[in-house]
Amino acid sequence: PGLSWTVLAAIGQIESGDGTNMGPSTAGALGPMQFLPSTWQVWGISGFGDTGPPDIMNPFDAVPSAARMLCADGAAAGGQALRQAIFDYNHATWYVDEVLTLAGEYAREFG
Repeated sequence: PGLSWTVLAAIGQIESGDGTNMGPSTAGALGPMQFLPSTWQVWGISGFGDTGPPDIMNPFDAVPSAARMLCADGAAAGGQALRQAIFDYNHATWYVDEVLTLAGEYAREFG
């Protein structure tokens, strides 16, 4: 609660083109939300009532896992906390700006 779907959608678009490029990235990240396997070990969850181990390549696991990680980092508070959580997801200011710009476009278009 408190983290807009638009932020998750923007991250998915920027990270993997909405799942069209599942990796591995040059850093070794995988899946629609481009988790490093070591990060996935900490934050990966089976989403939407799935049973079995979480699958880094499955958007039904990857998106809730990203939400879990972002919210644990304070993203649901919005403002600077959201910016910091996105920065912690991908350590680049340009990335934070791009995610928030695209999330804003999604909110205006699909609000």
